Amino acid sequence: MDLIMSIIKILMDNFKVVLEVIGIAAAVAVVTPNKADDKVVQMILNAVNFLGGNFGKSTNHPDA
Repeated sequence: MDLIMSIIKILMDNFKVVLEVIGIAAAVAVVTPNKADDKVVQMILNAVNFLGGNFGKSTNHPDA
């Protein structure tokens, strides 16, 4: 539980930076529609799903 609280504290302390990184990744994905950046964005989405506890059928995809 301490590990989760530590991760949440780090994210909240760096909230602006986290949002900037997500925004830059979104802008890159829009400007460069190719498979290379799709892999990077998918890895980030997988990491977010993992940290959010979204496993199996419990995902944040609207069609799931």
